[in-house]
Amino acid sequence: MTSPSNKTIEDYSAEYQNEINAYQSVLNKNNLPVIYSLNHLCLMAEVNFEKIKIICDSNRQDSYKRFKLRKKRGGFRVIQTPQDELKYLQRWILENILNKKSSHNACKGFDPNTSIKLNAEKHLGQDGILKIDLLRFYDSINEKRVYGLFKSLGYHPNLSVSLAKICTIVPDNTFLCSFKKKERHLKQKIQRQSNLGVVPQGAPSSPKISNLIAISLDNRLQKLANKHDLNYTRYADDLTFSGKIEILSKIKKAIYRIIKEENLYPNYSKTKILKRGNPFFVTGLSVHNNIVTVPKKKKLEIEHHLHHCIKNGVQSHLITSKITNRNFKDWLLGNIAFVNSVEKELGEKYFKQFNEIQWPI
Repeated sequence: MTSPSNKTIEDYSAEYQNEINAYQSVLNKNNLPVIYSLNHLCLMAEVNFEKIKIICDSNRQDSYKRFKLRKKRGGFRVIQTPQDELKYLQRWILENILNKKSSHNACKGFDPNTSIKLNAEKHLGQDGILKIDLLRFYDSINEKRVYGLFKSLGYHPNLSVSLAKICTIVPDNTFLCSFKKKERHLKQKIQRQSNLGVVPQGAPSSPKISNLIAISLDNRLQKLANKHDLNYTRYADDLTFSGKIEILSKIKKAIYRIIKEENLYPNYSKTKILKRGNPFFVTGLSVHNNIVTVPKKKKLEIEHHLHHCIKNGVQSHLITSKITNRNFKDWLLGNIAFVNSVEKELGEKYFKQFNEIQWPI
C-alpha cells in the first residue's frame, strides 16, 4: 500500500478504492491514526524520512546510547536509550498508536491510572502471596512479535515491519555478554535469530509494547486465578498472586506452563511464597495490617540523609558517608517522590525537609 499522492481516490480503480476504504475503516474503528506507509508516518510525525529509512534498514545499534547498570545479585543490565530523533518518533508512536489500546485489567504498571501502590493494594488481607518474575521480559519480545502487534491493530504488513524496526534493536555483543548462565536458553534463542531486534530497555515505547504483548498471558493467568479464587496482578515483569496458601503452592507449575506457552521465561530463582505472619512485600512495598506502605528500611535511609544534610551540610554529609553519587540530589528527590506516591502525608513532610537543605550551586 502506497501513501496518498496528488491524485484523489477517485483516480484509482474501484478495487483499490475498496481496499483503501476497508483499511481506513479498521483503523478508524480502533481509534487509530490512518497511516499508509513509512513515508506517510514520517510526514505525520514530522521527522526526516531518509534518516528513519536508514535506521529501519540497519541493525539500529548506531541509533542508541548504551550504559550498564550493576544488578544487586551480580552481573549487569544493559540500558539502551534511543538518539533524539528516534526517541521522538518512538514517543509519537506511543502517544498516537500504542496508548490508544488498553492493557489487561490485571496490568498495574506503565499505563494510565495504574501504579505500584494499586498493584500492592490488590493483595491486602490475604493468607498468602505468590511472587513470580519473568526472566528478561523485554529481551524475550523480539521484532517478529512487535510486527504481529502492529499488524493486529490493523496496520498494513509493510508498515508494521517498519514500526517494529523503529521500536526494536538488534542485540550486540555487549548485550549478549550481560546474560547469566541460567539465562542461556533465551540467549541461544536470540543468537539463533540474530537478524531480529528485541524490545530495548530504555526506549519510551517499550513498556506499553510489553503490556500489549502480555495481554494473552494476562488473560490466561487471570482465568487461572479466577478458577482458584485468587487475586492476580502484573507490574511489568512481576507477577503476583494472593489467596489461600495451599492453593498458591499447587498452581505454581500451571503458571510456569502458561508463561512458557506464551514464549516467555519464568525466573525460577525469584519465585517466593509468603505466608501471613511474615513480612509481605509486593513490588517493593510493604503489605501489612491492611495497609500499603514504603518499607521501613527505605524510610530510615531517606530520613538519615535529610537529617544530616540539614544539620551538617550536604558536602560534609557526602564526605562522611563516602557518597560519590554525583546525582545525589536527584536520587534523594526521586526517593521522596516515590514515598509521596504511596504515603502522601509522609512524602509532603520529606519534601518540606528537602527544601530546607542548603544545596551547593
